[in-house]
Amino acid sequence: MTRLEEANREVNMHSSVRYLGYLARINLLVAICMGLYVRWEKTADALILVIFILGLFVLGIASILYYYFSMETASLSLSNLWFGFLLGLLCFLNNSAFKNDVKEEATKYLLLSAIVLRVLCSLVERICGCIHHRPTLLTTVEFLELVGFAIASTTMLVEKSMSIILLVMALAMLIIDLRMKSFLAIPNLAIFGAIASLLFFPSLRIPTNPFALACFFSCLISDPLLDVYFSGLSVTERWKPYLYRGKICRRLSVISVGVIELIFFILAAFKL
Repeated sequence: MTRLEEANREVNMHSSVRYLGYLARINLLVAICMGLYVRWEKTADALILVIFILGLFVLGIASILYYYFSMETASLSLSNLWFGFLLGLLCFLNNSAFKNDVKEEATKYLLLSAIVLRVLCSLVERICGCIHHRPTLLTTVEFLELVGFAIASTTMLVEKSMSIILLVMALAMLIIDLRMKSFLAIPNLAIFGAIASLLFFPSLRIPTNPFALACFFSCLISDPLLDVYFSGLSVTERWKPYLYRGKICRRLSVISVGVIELIFFILAAFKL
């Protein structure tokens, strides 16, 4: 009887943590919908309305695939891709015309609450032991949200869009760096955040929504950052996804890093 009670208590705890994750996701969805509605209301841009309706339609299809056809992988992949895309639109479709709008203020508070709920959910999952750590460099959820965010940047000019895509790639490398628990992972995170907020986005001279950017960054970074402390994987286990790849893949990765560093030094020399 005691074991049965413990099992029921564990199931209830896991269900509560799952519902907390659902609440964070619903909160983020409401924030995105309200933010896009404000932008359509103030600019009267029909494209925003079309994207907004299409986004809700895609999320509805994802829900149908999940609940009625048990296609969990396809449903989650579709929803994560669209979450990244819609959050990216919310970041880049910013204008001072609706800065003081009441609904825009509500959107900011919803985004902040989504950050708190997401971080709290990740922390509770690890404290309660609901997470089974597996050796991986980048999860499917993180990859799809990054791809969706990069696709949203294509609404800008080509040069600025390429800059955002490179920033997304740098963020992906930072997530992998945290998962590998490298010695300079935490300093790299701090430097990345400082450079992106103080130098990168101001240099692009585009109106961005700092709350949406903070929400996107925090939701992606929370899991790998907490895993720096909570993950019990050994060094060999953390490097398995890279070590188990073929020789060609490993050599290409080393060569690509060398080429990128060489290009950086050449461009830096021209700037000087």
